[in-house]
Amino acid sequence: MFIDLQISAMKKISLTFFTLLIVLKCSSQTMADFNLPKNYKMVLETRGDLDKDGVEEVVYAFDTDKPDGRDGLKRMLYICKQVDGKIKLWKSNSTILRSNKDCGFCIDAGVNLSIKISNNTLITEQTFNHNSRHYSTWKNIYRYQNNDWFVIGSTMNDYDTCDFDYKYDINFSTKQVSVAYTYGTCDENKKIPKDNFYNFKYPFKTIPKMDDFAPGKAELKIPKSDRNFYY
Repeated sequence: MFIDLQISAMKKISLTFFTLLIVLKCSSQTMADFNLPKNYKMVLETRGDLDKDGVEEVVYAFDTDKPDGRDGLKRMLYICKQVDGKIKLWKSNSTILRSNKDCGFCIDAGVNLSIKISNNTLITEQTFNHNSRHYSTWKNIYRYQNNDWFVIGSTMNDYDTCDFDYKYDINFSTKQVSVAYTYGTCDENKKIPKDNFYNFKYPFKTIPKMDDFAPGKAELKIPKSDRNFYY
């Protein structure tokens, strides 16, 4: 009886996986060819499997020719599938990448941006230089699930090379939040504040979607505290 149940369960899992592959194959056949946008400049390209079908996707970051209203240009992210030797556009996004000059005191170098694929997730990391000592870095993890793209993880690190290091880490899937305030000094005569740590579950109503998500723009209250956390 137990063996029969195991076989039945394995058949259901295999059928589900096979059905998923068919859906992905059919959807990829309806995707448009990806053509390099005219007057756009490619910043990064990375490859990896994002939907567990065993085929690598191709992810591009481009500087557009659209001004951001300040001194820089807006950026676009393109997630593409490889189908029969062709690159097909699967997903485009205009919100998760900062403009190319939106980096504070780093105008010449531009935004310090990295994009990689690991464990079937897309990971972006971007840095803003407030001054020569003070930096903010946003690391965000995106996953394709339930036929859409979601933000499943966020780590914001706000730090000064001498005085402080604040870290806000969020797992949206489990609703777990960890906040760390640690301190230091480059001045021998300066008193160092006490470190503080918070670990709690926050009642997020939904897991954020990639569309319309902008790293670093959200601010929420830490429960039973006068401090906030950010993502």
